[in-house]
Amino acid sequence: MKFAKMLVIALTVGLSVPVAAQFSQLGPKNEKMLKIEAGYAPYMGNVGTAGEKGYYLSKFHNAINLNVMCGVNVSQDWFLGGGMGLNYFHNTSQAEAQSLLGANVFFDFDFRPIWKAVMGVDYQPTTIKWAPLVGARVGGSVLLGDDSGYGTTITPMGEVYGGINWYYRHGLRNMEHNWHSLYATIGVAYMQQTVFLPIRVGWRW
Repeated sequence: MKFAKMLVIALTVGLSVPVAAQFSQLGPKNEKMLKIEAGYAPYMGNVGTAGEKGYYLSKFHNAINLNVMCGVNVSQDWFLGGGMGLNYFHNTSQAEAQSLLGANVFFDFDFRPIWKAVMGVDYQPTTIKWAPLVGARVGGSVLLGDDSGYGTTITPMGEVYGGINWYYRHGLRNMEHNWHSLYATIGVAYMQQTVFLPIRVGWRW
């Protein structure tokens, strides 16, 4: 079990290393990108098999989270990178539910189809301000001192999400940093034997 946990952490950290290494060798269509987002993730349900002490999060905990990601913006449409997040698990309706802290380390990618093509020629009209967004992330989750009696726990984490971008610096293809945007997403996430419904707002630049 310890080997599996260490493998998850090593793979997750390893995914972010190539991204950082690319920063010094980006091509003309590839640029550095940072993303920061905050969100609230309502509890959806526990999954898997409960141990003798129950599930890791057994008190219907919701999560407040903050994520920071760095990576590469590829040909305007794609983001590939790694990130870290902090989670505050809580339940305001049950007095006996202890609030808990956790952290995630993950690989993140998203796709924003902001370019259009006519007869094989790409262009971006100045009127394009909005674009859909789909993405996913995978990594590991750490829960610090959970109240089920398991102590610190480590599990895989995964998420799929969709949403919309607002390009507040929209413009022609050669406009510098025209991919800056504010975005909102909703998705489904798994971590610590629990499924959540994360709703987030973020800023990319």
